[in-house]
Amino acid sequence: MLQTAKNYEQSSDFAWNEGLSQANALEIYRALSVGIEIQQSPELGQLVRASDSCTPIQRWFQYREGYTLELCNRIFRSDESLVVDPFCGFGSTLVAARRRGFASVGIDANPLAAFVAKVKTRNYTRRTLDDIEVQIGALARIRSGVRAEVPLLRIIEKVFHPEILDALLCLQSRILSFDNDKVRDFLLLGWIAILEDVSNVFREGNGIKYRNRIRNGNSYTVSPYEQWAAMRFPEDKFQFVKRKLVDQLKLMLEDIRAEKRSGAEPLVKHGDAEDLRDLVPSQGASLALFSPPYCNCFNYIKAYKVELWMSGFIRTYADIGKLTALGIRSRVESVLSPVVDPYPEEIDSLIGLMDPFGLWSAQLPEVIKGYFADMRSRLATVYSILKPNGRCAIVVGNSAYAGVIIPSDLLLARTAETVGFKIEKIEVCRHLTTSSQQRRRLLPVKEYMRESVIHLVRC
Repeated sequence: MLQTAKNYEQSSDFAWNEGLSQANALEIYRALSVGIEIQQSPELGQLVRASDSCTPIQRWFQYREGYTLELCNRIFRSDESLVVDPFCGFGSTLVAARRRGFASVGIDANPLAAFVAKVKTRNYTRRTLDDIEVQIGALARIRSGVRAEVPLLRIIEKVFHPEILDALLCLQSRILSFDNDKVRDFLLLGWIAILEDVSNVFREGNGIKYRNRIRNGNSYTVSPYEQWAAMRFPEDKFQFVKRKLVDQLKLMLEDIRAEKRSGAEPLVKHGDAEDLRDLVPSQGASLALFSPPYCNCFNYIKAYKVELWMSGFIRTYADIGKLTALGIRSRVESVLSPVVDPYPEEIDSLIGLMDPFGLWSAQLPEVIKGYFADMRSRLATVYSILKPNGRCAIVVGNSAYAGVIIPSDLLLARTAETVGFKIEKIEVCRHLTTSSQQRRRLLPVKEYMRESVIHLVRC
């Protein structure tokens, strides 16, 4: 019988055996794989990443976490009646569905993502587009004005040069004054989209990094801010920001005029995936296509905190806690107590194989348990809204902690079986990298460090 991490800690003479751990982990992976068709599909490797983020509509907001429209089209069938995405992110599924003429519903726990997805997939009449064009011209003529309220983000003065922040808030105030919600939201999305480019920071990994800090191996070289800013930003910073905004809005307007949309708009909401029961009739959808947060402790609130604070989706630090508590327990900030919900029994065995001194947080075992417990309840929700023989496709990546791979594709597939799904197959799209230390440890089981598409059918 495999020990648990708790048992290890109680053993004063315990020494973690890397070889034994990997051998036992491999045995678990193989047992989970029995009876599942595992298909190698390297041609999907570029499609499970946002490699089309520079194409029309998709280029409205830069992100790295989404998948491509081509992946959606490969999964769609010609007769989809309703496509749902319970983790819609910035809207790839919804954009692809409306281009094919399919009705769709999306929901996301990140209000910024839900907002972007909604603006990207709306219908815009010719009159609305003409109004947008007029307001872009008006924004281009602004020289000064009333500023919007400065966000309470504590690092705001580090994130933006003061003159750039003034320009942004002046332009935001003008945008928020418009009565027409489609015009206002379109312009606001353009404004949000330029924030990273005009700031002192950029999104990377699990948060933001300062541009004047350059990594050299394990250390950083820091340029004096004034020197760095003088090289990056022109003297007329108001004009600089305004030009970025106007160019972004013109690009967006060009895209939407070329698309000539018609038909029903997708329904997009901010909320938890379980709220889909309130948005979709029981057995009303033909396909659920989504990519949930991975079990990798990635905090999307931290990664997009500048945009969330600046656009008003976060107004106080209490709001951060509320957003963190919403959705899947996939990060240490979201696990405040031991997990009691059902989760795959293999999780305890895998946790027991981890190097107890290799866990960077004592909460990680509960995060892993909570993630799969929460995904079980969301899969049950998805099952309830799918038609008989309705399909579910899940894009997910596996993760590794303390020398042990958590095979999310296999675990989620087996979890889906417990709520009624039949596993059709798992398509392995690409290998995932990890730290050099983890990579050495994981050599015997490296084939399981991967990103996959799980295909399920509602029985």
